[in-house]
Amino acid sequence: MESVEGVSSVIVNFPEGYAFVEGNAKVEKLVEVVRICGADKGHNYDVAEVEYEDILEIEHEKEDEPKKNEIRGKKIFVSKNNVVDLLIIGGGSAGFAAAIKAVELGAKPLIVEYRTIGGTCLNRGCVPSKFLIEAAKRYFLPLKNSFKGVEIERKSVKWDDIIALKESLLESMRKEKYWDVLEAYPEINYKCCRGEFIDGQKAIVGHEEFSFFKAIIATGSRPAIPPIKGIHKVRYYTSDSIFDIDHIPRHLIVVGGGAVGLELAQAFLRLGSKVTVLEVLPKIAYTEEDELSQKLEEILKKEGMEILTGINILSAFQDEHTIYLKFSKNGKEQTIEGSDILLATGRTPNTENLGLHKAGVEVNQKGFIKVNEFLQTTNPDIYSAGDCVGKMQLVTVAALEGAIAAENALLGNKRKIDYSSIPHVIFTDPELASVGLTEKAAQEQGYDVDTRTLDLEKVPRARIAFETEGLVKIVSERKSSRILGIHVLMPYGGEVIHKAALLVKFSLKVQDVILMVDAYPTFSEAIKLCCQSFIKDVSKLSCCAE
Repeated sequence: MESVEGVSSVIVNFPEGYAFVEGNAKVEKLVEVVRICGADKGHNYDVAEVEYEDILEIEHEKEDEPKKNEIRGKKIFVSKNNVVDLLIIGGGSAGFAAAIKAVELGAKPLIVEYRTIGGTCLNRGCVPSKFLIEAAKRYFLPLKNSFKGVEIERKSVKWDDIIALKESLLESMRKEKYWDVLEAYPEINYKCCRGEFIDGQKAIVGHEEFSFFKAIIATGSRPAIPPIKGIHKVRYYTSDSIFDIDHIPRHLIVVGGGAVGLELAQAFLRLGSKVTVLEVLPKIAYTEEDELSQKLEEILKKEGMEILTGINILSAFQDEHTIYLKFSKNGKEQTIEGSDILLATGRTPNTENLGLHKAGVEVNQKGFIKVNEFLQTTNPDIYSAGDCVGKMQLVTVAALEGAIAAENALLGNKRKIDYSSIPHVIFTDPELASVGLTEKAAQEQGYDVDTRTLDLEKVPRARIAFETEGLVKIVSERKSSRILGIHVLMPYGGEVIHKAALLVKFSLKVQDVILMVDAYPTFSEAIKLCCQSFIKDVSKLSCCAE
């Protein structure tokens, strides 16, 4: 409309379906250009002039804009039958964050989700896994108790009761975090059905055809099934199905030594299962600092977990009660027997059957959606967020990406994401948490690094709690002493890492942390002590000394 002769300014409110035009342009020209614009995108816009007296409200974002009663012009109304401002395919954390942001910006989004509302984190990931970890920790506590004179009785595990409590928790959180959100934001339309693109501006939602102004793909991911010969002929569990298991495994074989595999392996170990972890890579928690992953392996083995790394799984087969995995290590073939198998070997994106090729949306070789720095796909009107993008597969990142994708889609590409200071946690006991660069990654990026590793034995709070098995490692730039990365293996590591995230995000230096005052005694103090170890021998310092 700005291109029409005689138009001096245009205020467009697409969500409400109108534009307020100032100037002396002919209405017929304005109507024509809007219809042409719609036709170019496959929409059939019905356009009509509305008298000024019918305007109920016009919002102005800038204080210096003219008052409502000072505006003179004409209003164009656009009827949008089955046309949505923002189509969101996926009803998890990324999809809902996108929808909330869209409403805040004045749009009316449509969320399409064919599975249970809430996505992976709530239903099949973070929440049920941490619930199980906490339950196992409580049952294991008497065996870990280091306080002489304090006796804790250890009785039994009632698995059915644990599963029932888990379901009650999930149902409650599903209502609070998702269904109640839909009630709080009536502008969000939610449909429980499948969505599939017809072309770059239309989609089939259930049995209806919708046109959209912009779209966001937030379909998440699912557990990857490794190409093991015979694996589909044996009964196995993934992180999607393990929380519905009806028994505590006698011997659980966990294929995969990453975050999911280790968390669930320790939980079932503490609940009474014999557990063996098989990892193809040379070490567990492969992307973490060597010192921390090695220490974690040592701790888990001390608890009774069997861990085999650097192995090649050859095949799987079973009889009535036993599952067998054949593998080779150092060229020698072996067979391990177990009652149950958990596959925890990464995730694959849910990008099939979405009609992406029809919409001009490209994926990479692994099926993840290609996006630019603004989360825009190869179709400029379609964005993507969450696990199906494959940047960092964390619920926190999915929600952040969802909100930013919605903002960029509706307002134009302005916001980018800084992934460098986003923390992540492996919720074993102790917890392995990390933020920023590892020593190896920093060196690969050309930094001349200086590092220090602090044993938890030197942290007063750890000594008091008899929780001294752990480490803190800090990576800094040698010349400037700027902190590049902080990595902790300790109780409550997932809480402590948030202090570390601020230090990395705002490029603080080792000396800055030394000058800070921590509450005493706390596990968080370990970061300051590790910083002090760059310049002093902390074993020779009195409590809280600078």
